[in-house]
Amino acid sequence: MRSLCTRFCHPVRTLLAAALALAVAGCATGLPKAEVRPEGEAAAGAGLGENAKIDAETRADFDAALDLLKSEKYDRGMELLTRVIQRTPRSTAPYINLAIAQQNTGKLDAAEENLKKALAIDADHAVANNEYAIVYRRTGRFAEARKTYEKILNKYPAFIPARKNLAILCDLYMNDFDCALKNYQMVSDASPGDKAVQTWITDVKTRSGR
Repeated sequence: MRSLCTRFCHPVRTLLAAALALAVAGCATGLPKAEVRPEGEAAAGAGLGENAKIDAETRADFDAALDLLKSEKYDRGMELLTRVIQRTPRSTAPYINLAIAQQNTGKLDAAEENLKKALAIDADHAVANNEYAIVYRRTGRFAEARKTYEKILNKYPAFIPARKNLAILCDLYMNDFDCALKNYQMVSDASPGDKAVQTWITDVKTRSGR
């Protein structure tokens, strides 16, 4: 994984067992982080047992897989998640976590396929859509990324990770300062203590001559 910040910050991904979530590492540049994850089970919207009855062995494998991914032991973690998927093909969580791990190891095509499978189960899953938009952005499909963020925000307007990512997409990749400012401001209103977002708002205003 990259540990330096360039135009934007690359997060250190830490999967949370119940939440399908990743914490974003800090960065000294003050520029936006291009991949933001929700923090907590409510934001994720689905746990392992949402769509299927999970036996103790499968749940143990799922938890062990997440522990391995936290330790960046991706190959073994992905192997366990694949095993979980075979047992619980109608649960979104293993697909999403596997896709996140695949993104972390540069397997974007495989990540996209697993996100498609998660979205086939639950088309409105907030985390799956956020991850899918990240794959779109990372593969240069900016219009598709924007459409995906806007779709999920239309259904879940308070889903801050997607709103922040939409603002960053508009700011750094699409030069749409109106979109960036609107969404940065909504993120700031929801998290008034987030000084980084205030810095980004000021930066956009300066660059756009406002």
